[in-house]
Amino acid sequence: MTQGKDMMEDKGEATTGVAANANVVTLPGGRAKDIEAVPAPSAAPLSQTDAMPPPAPATNKSRKKAKLFGIGVLVTLGALVAWYPLSDHYAPYASGASITAQVTQIAPRVAGPVQHLLIADNAEVKAGQPLFQIDDSTFRMDVAQAQAQLDQALNSVSAGVAAIPAAEAKLAQAEVALLTAEQDLDRTTQLHQSGLVSVAKFNTADANHQTAQLNVEAARAEVERVKLTANTNDGNNPNLRTAQAVLDKAEFALANTTVLAPADGYISNLSLAEGQFVAAGTPAMTFINPKTQMIIADLRENQLVNVQPGDRAIVAFEAAPGRQFEATVDSIAWGINSGRTTVNGLAQSSNDTRWFPPARKVPVRVSIDDMSALPGSVRLGSEASVLIIPEDGLIPTIARTLMGLGSMLSGFN
Repeated sequence: MTQGKDMMEDKGEATTGVAANANVVTLPGGRAKDIEAVPAPSAAPLSQTDAMPPPAPATNKSRKKAKLFGIGVLVTLGALVAWYPLSDHYAPYASGASITAQVTQIAPRVAGPVQHLLIADNAEVKAGQPLFQIDDSTFRMDVAQAQAQLDQALNSVSAGVAAIPAAEAKLAQAEVALLTAEQDLDRTTQLHQSGLVSVAKFNTADANHQTAQLNVEAARAEVERVKLTANTNDGNNPNLRTAQAVLDKAEFALANTTVLAPADGYISNLSLAEGQFVAAGTPAMTFINPKTQMIIADLRENQLVNVQPGDRAIVAFEAAPGRQFEATVDSIAWGINSGRTTVNGLAQSSNDTRWFPPARKVPVRVSIDDMSALPGSVRLGSEASVLIIPEDGLIPTIARTLMGLGSMLSGFN
């Protein structure tokens, strides 16, 4: 009984081993048939997750998505790599440009204390509008003095004109005396030759004749001098021209005590105050001429391969989000400073050891086609972006679209 019980236990263990390790356990041949006939005990049920692998269709879909994502990344990188040189050639773009204009430092022509300040800071002015006045007290006195000098010169001319007849009368008198002396000399000469007149009387008559000749020459010279001094009242008189020039200069200085705006524009950075002394030629305020506004953009050298003056351009301002303005390439700078220096009269070589030296940029001047279209928020020095379109095509269209999107997003900056 004990042996039979042991055999039954061995059969149970063998059967369990077969159920647990199917196709793995091998038993002695004499008992294999019996073991196969014994039904296997029921095992604990396995969960569906442990018993079944993930379904094949879901795995294929994940792999396809990953593959498509990788292809998309590669295509995007390739497009970005291709876009860089294509955009530089067909649609050069530069950010960080700025609007500039002619800035004039207004300075008075004369010196003096400021008597009246007629405008305020950042004011809009018109051409010829008074900006400020300098105290004109001394300048009015200079004009009065110059006028008096001119009147004196005119009086001198009038007196000289009146002196001409007197000088001519003296000349006529000298000529009469010369004629009398000549006649006296002739008679004395005849009598001297006849021996009736002494040598002394002859010498006296001859001396009187020479004196009369000299008096005539002196009287004639005096007439010429008086005529030249008088020379009537026209512009040929040097005294009158001198006095008139002094008067004109004094009046010019007086007129320039009021400083006027040179053109339509704006006053900026005003620091002038009434009572402040300003020197001639010293800047007193800053004037901006809006008609000379232009855009200066710095482009890399390789971006200028296809750019020429007259090309079409698009400008966007940070101060005008979402708006684009038509423009034209006005000019390209002919040179920039390369940074090369000299030492002891010799050129110094560059010691730059960087693998990728920074690209050199050349200033490009761009002018807005319609300056009146610029909003008031665009001021001198405002930041701008410039897109140059040498010729129409797909690349410039995409570049302009991207520029428009960037301009719109700048409004949220």
